[in-house]
Amino acid sequence: MLITARTSCAIPALAVAVLALLVLPSHRARADDCREIDKVDCPKPVAAETARGLGLGTGVRASAISTSALAYSPGALSLGNLYHIEGNVDYMSELKTVALGAAVVDSSTSKLGAGVGLRGFLAGEGGLNGLDGRIGIALSLSDAFSIGLGGRYIDLTSDVADGDDTIEVKLARGFTMDASLRVIPTPGVQLDIGALNFIDRSSPYVPTTLTGSLAIAVGDAMSAGADVLADMTSFEKPGITLGLGGEYLGGNTIPVRAGYSVDLARKIHAIGLGIGYTDQQLGLDIGLHQELERPGPAEPETRIMGAVRYYVN
Repeated sequence: MLITARTSCAIPALAVAVLALLVLPSHRARADDCREIDKVDCPKPVAAETARGLGLGTGVRASAISTSALAYSPGALSLGNLYHIEGNVDYMSELKTVALGAAVVDSSTSKLGAGVGLRGFLAGEGGLNGLDGRIGIALSLSDAFSIGLGGRYIDLTSDVADGDDTIEVKLARGFTMDASLRVIPTPGVQLDIGALNFIDRSSPYVPTTLTGSLAIAVGDAMSAGADVLADMTSFEKPGITLGLGGEYLGGNTIPVRAGYSVDLARKIHAIGLGIGYTDQQLGLDIGLHQELERPGPAEPETRIMGAVRYYVN
């Protein structure tokens, strides 16, 4: 579909302006952020992930659709002409936590797409407990542009020993929102910008984060991309995370993924690996996130996520 120069310039500019206005109010001093401690000791965000995204480092967000769009970029929920139901399990060694989740995404009708997801955290002493629910909606403005908005409610606690007793500590609680814009300037190239958690919950576990991503398809079976994430509220200056990832679809059924990420603020380097299976009715994915280097006494984190996805015809 041909788009006039005025439309193609105005839509991204408007979207960027809206995202900026939404994020700016979050720049305020907070009592429970990471500004009074060493950056390497700041807790990592409890962000939504998918098994595919873990294998790609930081997700390669510009290529995310379906349940990955619900996690990373609500603006892509209207892409793909699909109806997917997914169940997943997520093991996080550092947090001593297992999360069980499910999601439904539908972009099979008109230019609208929507999704809903919920995961619950299960852990013992020192781990995470609670729930993380999200809902998103997106509109395709043309073949080249789509925008989306997501709502998120999180209730996150941890049981901590206090002498002979155990007390429950609130880590994050309340409602926040995501927004993103997906741009496809030419076939095979996708750009994505987003603002995550732009209603500030005053917690490093749910920081306001700006994201930018580029994905490039190489033929029908290969793709690669890069992400830049900027944590705007946990530190005095934005905390930057960089990621690279690539995916190969073997035999049109076996996706193989690899990625790398570096959290510059916390000085954490990690690799991602993933594999899956997909046909016209079923998808299986396994993703691994393994930290290679982590300053301080904590052991490098191992995170493994598996997902089963059913394609509704």
